[in-house]
Amino acid sequence: MRVARIGLRVALVALVVVGTWRYVGSRPLGGTLERQLVVDGVTRTYLLHAKGTAKPGRALVLVMHGWRGRGAWIERGTRGTFDELADRDGAVVAYPEALGDPRRWNDGWARSAPGIVLPDDVTFVAHLVDALVAELGVDRRRVFATGHSNGAAMVYRLACERPDLVAAVAPVSGGMPPDVARTCADGAPVSLLGMHGTDDHVVPLDPSITAGVTAWARRNGCVTAPLTSSLPDLDPGDGTRTRVETFPSCADGAEVAFYTIEGGGHTWPGGAWTARRGNTSRDFDAGVVIWDFFAKHARR
Repeated sequence: MRVARIGLRVALVALVVVGTWRYVGSRPLGGTLERQLVVDGVTRTYLLHAKGTAKPGRALVLVMHGWRGRGAWIERGTRGTFDELADRDGAVVAYPEALGDPRRWNDGWARSAPGIVLPDDVTFVAHLVDALVAELGVDRRRVFATGHSNGAAMVYRLACERPDLVAAVAPVSGGMPPDVARTCADGAPVSLLGMHGTDDHVVPLDPSITAGVTAWARRNGCVTAPLTSSLPDLDPGDGTRTRVETFPSCADGAEVAFYTIEGGGHTWPGGAWTARRGNTSRDFDAGVVIWDFFAKHARR
């Protein structure tokens, strides 16, 4: 099989047969490639899933792992939902990987340890988008980003600093870093769908998280008094219920919504997560909800 290189080093990865989900090294799911991209002399790694037939206006969804994570871990943790939907719709999914030991995105939280030079992850993601636009015909108006935990904070930073790069973002179990929030009051509207559990003991759902969502609604020109509804409790045994707040009348067709998962832990709703992270909602699949949200919010 021949693989287009377009200046990128590409490595094919063997098929992994998965039964009960668990972390297995750094191997991605079958049908996903591991690749490298050199940015400012630094080799960066990402996974690419682009198996489906390309369609006009091809979308790109960036999925950012959490602290100490890997692209393969978030791909498996979301049960490959994004891959399946990309195959259906002819879209592209990329799972970028952070640098460091442990791996952590430079999401805008201040870190002052001496001798530490933080990677420019915003530039890495921007170059990754450029490469995939050139190679795979991605529509720049349909570039989206979602992430979990540290990855969630990273997509906030992307939306704040590069609203020209991402049309919509979906942070899960993470908030907007204060240093980012201070510079983010103004800018082009970027639709946002947030999700967070009330029993998240890793990134607690404190007032700063909800204040960040309200600030984003204000930035997007929305009405800041949200409309509230509840999702059906489809799995009464999962220990969760979900309340949805929607901020209406945003500028330029943008939208802001927030899912509060009562009883939810530091998990991905509908995903494959260990019990030590708390309850995982089985009332909805976050990947499906996020995908549908993105589909409605291409940049105008």
